[in-house]
Amino acid sequence: MILSEIESVRTKHTPEEVFNIFSSAAVAGYLNQDFYDVEIESGYIDSFKEIVKNTFVQQANNQGEVMLVFNRIFLVAIK
Repeated sequence: MILSEIESVRTKHTPEEVFNIFSSAAVAGYLNQDFYDVEIESGYIDSFKEIVKNTFVQQANNQGEVMLVFNRIFLVAIK
């Protein structure tokens, strides 16, 4: 059987937890020196992280939670 499906997984977290999740993987894509033609300075990295952290705080609801949505792709295929 061949199957593909996209499923949205929604979980609630504090802004700090969302930032930690972001920092564990996604930040590597945004701040990977290999993807830039110029050197990324530490001040830029610090500013970037602070802006992202503040954005998560702004997204928090009245209970201090952020809805985190991951779109997961499930795929069964023939090799």
